[in-house]
Amino acid sequence: MLLSIIIVSYNTRQLTVAAIDSVLNELQRSSLFKDQTELIVVDNNSSDDSVAAFKVLSKKNPQLQVIANQTNRGFAQANNQGLELATGEFLFLLNSDTLVQPGALKSLVTRFQAQTPNDVTAYTASHHGQLDRLGLLAATLLNPDGTLQPQGGAFPNLISLGCHLWMLDDLPLIGRWLPSTQHTGHNLHQTLDEVSDSKCSPLLLQAWVGGTALMIRRQVLDEIGLLDEQIFMYGEDVEFCLRAQNHHWDVAIDPQARILHYGSASSSSVRAIEGELKGYLYIWSKHKPLWQLPIARFMIRSGCRLRQWLFGTILRNQTRAQIYTTVLTTL
Repeated sequence: MLLSIIIVSYNTRQLTVAAIDSVLNELQRSSLFKDQTELIVVDNNSSDDSVAAFKVLSKKNPQLQVIANQTNRGFAQANNQGLELATGEFLFLLNSDTLVQPGALKSLVTRFQAQTPNDVTAYTASHHGQLDRLGLLAATLLNPDGTLQPQGGAFPNLISLGCHLWMLDDLPLIGRWLPSTQHTGHNLHQTLDEVSDSKCSPLLLQAWVGGTALMIRRQVLDEIGLLDEQIFMYGEDVEFCLRAQNHHWDVAIDPQARILHYGSASSSSVRAIEGELKGYLYIWSKHKPLWQLPIARFMIRSGCRLRQWLFGTILRNQTRAQIYTTVLTTL
């Protein structure tokens, strides 16, 4: 197979069916994918008749396979189930709350095919920061209104974590120049505006990108393994990109591959924020010096308290403030 697409579903039947339809429509648009693509949907024990709906689609579309889990195995483990079954040269992780825009899959695959890995320069310090060993390529994410949806950021270290959690990256004038574990999107939006009219837009090198719509070269999995199943949800994409870059694989975004992402359709804000912050702590415990972990934990808790105060006292948004109050009890 040329391409294997994996979608994980959990109680998002209508959204997932729409995502599947958008994939199937895209595959029919290009002869590149004819008889060369498989679509694997992994359902995490949904209670909304998702599996029945997927099986109806699979009868009409033989390239569609459905895996029905009896428990919710989480995002990483469910994606790994699909990856272990997949036979494609390129592997595409796609969230269930997305819609593939015309030409997106073709752009991602052809970008990969045009970027033959150069193992000589990739391992040379003088070529650091150059695109010579493309391993992970994310689509550009759009909000439902067509505006850019930021993704990715700088790799977690004490400086980038502090800039993010203490909201230094949101300061006027200087904020956009500070490293942050979460991009605000300002710099990226300007870059995309500049290249949006070009048919040969350069790929945008990143430290890490989201797993929302992420294509992976098979050789990357052969070298670094699957997603880390110790992370149930949120943070597995950061950790995966970190391992890939430690093996000299480049990570980038394709400005021409557009995918609409509804966002947080299958998880609450509390779960998302809690999962993200716990993900940082896990990454610190796995990849960083042990002495840094208490500092990272302090940064995370103080960042939550800062937001708790800002939303509750200054902005009078008690709902948002309560989210951080709840998250603090779990850290």
